[in-house]
Amino acid sequence: MTTPHDTSAQTAQRIDAMEMTKHRRTPAPDTPQTRAYIRLLEEVSNFQHALVQANPTADASDELIAKLASVRETLEQAAVPEAERLYARGELSGGEMQVLMPPLTVEHVDDHEFRAHTVAGEFAMGMNQAMHGGVVSVLFDTAMGRLAMGTEMLSARTAYLTTQYRNITPIGERLDLTATVDTVEGHKKFISGQLWHGDTLCAEADSLFVAVKPGQQ
Repeated sequence: MTTPHDTSAQTAQRIDAMEMTKHRRTPAPDTPQTRAYIRLLEEVSNFQHALVQANPTADASDELIAKLASVRETLEQAAVPEAERLYARGELSGGEMQVLMPPLTVEHVDDHEFRAHTVAGEFAMGMNQAMHGGVVSVLFDTAMGRLAMGTEMLSARTAYLTTQYRNITPIGERLDLTATVDTVEGHKKFISGQLWHGDTLCAEADSLFVAVKPGQQ
């Protein structure tokens, strides 16, 4: 059901997965619009971190609600179909063009190995200065998914991903994320990953990614 503030029905668009992957993994053009959009996402991320730390008064909350409603209406007027959006564009869906997860800085990626690092803010916290377990899994899914695409940027879907939590994953400190292709069986890639805080293993995961066939969503 479409809510009064949901424009998805008007902009819904399903196309061939390979075509969508080609679009999404192509970096957005370096234009004033793109640069401004990146700054907008940075401010949204800063807002999220500030929001979870604040206990505003009722009057302050009401004032913020009115301002946010105005901002939302501006964005709704600019809504476009998925294949035309700037959001999550680029070689890595977990980079600076998104606010779903702490942005990853990629150090290396090829057909066999992926390495990146990140620093998570307060919005990613579960409790007691530890990263939420779901965010940890999203980091793994993003890294492993990028590795599954390889140097040819082939479209692939997550078949399963299992995360084992070994130690607390801290926020506000550098975390190193690695992923490795363990086995390839036809259109299937079995990938494992590890998340480190210095010499401490925070979590590890194993997964299966399956290549998308032409015509699939």
